[in-house]
Amino acid sequence: MTAAALKVKSTPMGPYIDLMQDMTREQKMIVVSFLTESMQEPETAKSKGEIIREKYKNLEISPEIKRLRGCIKLTDEDLKDERVKYILDK
Repeated sequence: MTAAALKVKSTPMGPYIDLMQDMTREQKMIVVSFLTESMQEPETAKSKGEIIREKYKNLEISPEIKRLRGCIKLTDEDLKDERVKYILDK
């Protein structure tokens, strides 16, 4: 067994070594692709709030909707929703 294989045995992937030896080249390439992608640094993740604000920043609220403000009863959960906050702040 090579030094690399011995190192793999000491990781959580160790139990899968026998399984991987029986895999086809194509299957191994799929696994390598997955492992490579999982090692890449994620882009700076935006919060849900940032994504929603960006999505709705040019949203025009119709006069009919503006007129309805204050006419609905919102739960605490509704008030925490970024989309609802955005519409209420317009």
